[in-house]
Amino acid sequence: MFMCGCNFVGGELACALTPTGIENINYVELKNGIYDDLYITKDTEFELSPDYEMRWDFNTILWAKFNNNTHAGNVDWSMETTSHLVLKSRTEGNFKWKTLLVKPVHELKDFKINYPDYFIASGQPVEYAIVPIFYGCEGTYSITSVTSKFSKMFIIEDEIVWGTEITDGYCDTTRNIPSSNVELLDRKYPIFVRNTIANYDTGNCKGSFVPLDEDSCEFGYGSEQDYWRIKYQREFMDFICDSIPKILKLPDGRLWLIHVTPNPTDTANQQYNDREITWSWVEIGDVDSEEDLYYLGFSKVEPEWWNN
Repeated sequence: MFMCGCNFVGGELACALTPTGIENINYVELKNGIYDDLYITKDTEFELSPDYEMRWDFNTILWAKFNNNTHAGNVDWSMETTSHLVLKSRTEGNFKWKTLLVKPVHELKDFKINYPDYFIASGQPVEYAIVPIFYGCEGTYSITSVTSKFSKMFIIEDEIVWGTEITDGYCDTTRNIPSSNVELLDRKYPIFVRNTIANYDTGNCKGSFVPLDEDSCEFGYGSEQDYWRIKYQREFMDFICDSIPKILKLPDGRLWLIHVTPNPTDTANQQYNDREITWSWVEIGDVDSEEDLYYLGFSKVEPEWWNN
């Protein structure tokens, strides 16, 4: 500590620690004075003088500037060296990341990220990383792992979610690999011919779907139940027939990007009031492809941020 150009003990080396008996410093107290800064660093290679330049670096432990608060973190330093925050994800065990969100940083509140990730499969561990970017240069990855688990079927568009909360949903799938068997005159067995790399799923699903919105999702009883059932059936029919790509998630861990194909049906299941909607779909992209997510409208992350 310096006052008027001199340290408070007086000698040039009065504050120097002896090489023995050094204990960790875990408590600092300032009182009975007016202070401009409290700066603590692990750096020992500096000259103890009034001209010492205080700055944030990787040796800095804390720097309290007492600007009407007692903050001593490096948020200001991060703002000076962060132009964007990037949120990435990958399936645990995979090498390649997928960019979910790119957020410009202009002020302190921009360091807060709230992103609903609908691309998580049930039971699949997923790693998330928040990465500070300074005009194209990546900083240190802050990584955490999450495992999502659910027991119902969901179909999602933007932030609109429908699920089979009141009954189980069912989905049968078919793997499509266009090919043909060619029978030749001089061969006992046919030749397998496949002239395309097409390899995708189609499926048929059925269930009683409701919107997953606590403010509007009601079931009721008797005539009231019929009212909400019909209301939800009509809304779900409109939802799956709007020609917009969707995410389909099953509780067994399967997940697709899909388009609903003609023509959904509303049929009675033994009793008139016990009804289910049946609809078919076709797979249109890879959920792990940043390019597919972008061009299908699931992601707003521009190509410059893709992990090629």
